[in-house]
Amino acid sequence: MEENQIRKVIIMSLAGLLIGSLLFIFGISIQDSILPLIVNYVFAMALYLSSFLAVYNHYKKQKQIIFLYIMVLSFVFIIIITIAMITNLL
Repeated sequence: MEENQIRKVIIMSLAGLLIGSLLFIFGISIQDSILPLIVNYVFAMALYLSSFLAVYNHYKKQKQIIFLYIMVLSFVFIIIITIAMITNLL
């Protein structure tokens, strides 16, 4: 049972990263207005942060290296989309 829960957390956190990335890419692709970019940035950040927090809570319970890897991956995605957001606003 515990192995299935770990697998579920990993899959859901990676799915959150994927959906957040796709939403932000969609927001960047719309060049007419800044509003869709900002809205999709907020949604992507919410997904990234919730994914990070879910993995962090499970990392506190079980010290597995895959959780640490996904936390670093989430942090890298947050930095990348923040830089992309700033460059598109300027």
